[in-house]
Amino acid sequence: MIAAKAPEKYWNEPGVLARGGELIASFASNAWILAGKTALAVAGEVFMKSLTEQGIAYEVQTYEGYCTLEDIKIFACEVQASKADVIIGIGGGKILDTVKAIGDQLKLPVVTVPTIAATCAAWSALSVLYTRQGTQTGGSILEKSPKIVLADTAILASAPPRYIAAGIGDTLVKWYEAAPSVGNKPESIHARAGLLTSKLALDILEEFSIDAYLSAGNGEATDAITEVTNAIIFLAGQAGSLSGGKQRASIAHAINNSLTKQHETHVRLHGEKVAFGLVVLLFLEGYSQTRIDAVAHLLHDLGLPLTLRELGFESKLAEKAALVAQGVAIPEAALADLSFIVTTELLEKAILNTDLTGQRIAQRSADTVKLFQAV
Repeated sequence: MIAAKAPEKYWNEPGVLARGGELIASFASNAWILAGKTALAVAGEVFMKSLTEQGIAYEVQTYEGYCTLEDIKIFACEVQASKADVIIGIGGGKILDTVKAIGDQLKLPVVTVPTIAATCAAWSALSVLYTRQGTQTGGSILEKSPKIVLADTAILASAPPRYIAAGIGDTLVKWYEAAPSVGNKPESIHARAGLLTSKLALDILEEFSIDAYLSAGNGEATDAITEVTNAIIFLAGQAGSLSGGKQRASIAHAINNSLTKQHETHVRLHGEKVAFGLVVLLFLEGYSQTRIDAVAHLLHDLGLPLTLRELGFESKLAEKAALVAQGVAIPEAALADLSFIVTTELLEKAILNTDLTGQRIAQRSADTVKLFQAV
């Protein structure tokens, strides 16, 4: 069995929200909208005007919390009371994951309007679940992806660079996580297709990441921004939505999940923690230090965290590394598919090696800056 889930239509172009009402009117007339406050300020005026112009009624609920089972249930009751025939999410991953879960529960179409390109949540048939305190508890696999995705590239390009960097980190990981466990047997066709999709994303990011990061924040939908946001939303989303029902190790994401159990790391975005986990994965897999440094330098240039202090830990770093290693949970069946060994002890060592690598790269960059300033 192969499940390939994708939106019916995906727009990634500047100004598309001005046509949002037109694109939604063909299948809905009454919208329930969940939005982040900042997202609503950025995208709401143009988008709501387009809904009104098409005669689409709407009710807006703002939300700043995590995607939790408790709030999904509460919001689902509100949607039912509103008699809405479409659910729309405007914002980042937590908002979009929440509306997808509500839509899945109520069997209603979902429209996602990402205002940052920090994850593939706008596309994926998955909702990442948290406690209200911010600890990740797992993921809910959904029946389908959103019906349509309205990604206004000008809005994505207006967001602070930190967000697109987090999306790059989250997307770079996809190929590195999938490659160790994809075989060449006929029944692995879905995994091989996902791997090739994530490889295309990797190639695009290696070419365009820095240019996209440097141009982010000014609202100009450059070629680099377009390429990178397509990789983050479309390619990463599609790679993750090709499933044969078999669990994968997803080590960098498992490290992120463990990091969310430590309140100090809540200052960091999902993709930022996953980026740290990527370097840990490279150490576990036995990559050369030269290759690890190349990846780490790219992450550093994108402002992504490579040290325990950058993740938010201030003291007792060795103890924190041990706690994070102990909190990593990977299914035994998924571990059995790997060509390398993963134990708590090896994880702890790899976390500390990642921290040392990050310190070394940061120091080298600081020394280079001092050298230029002295000239």
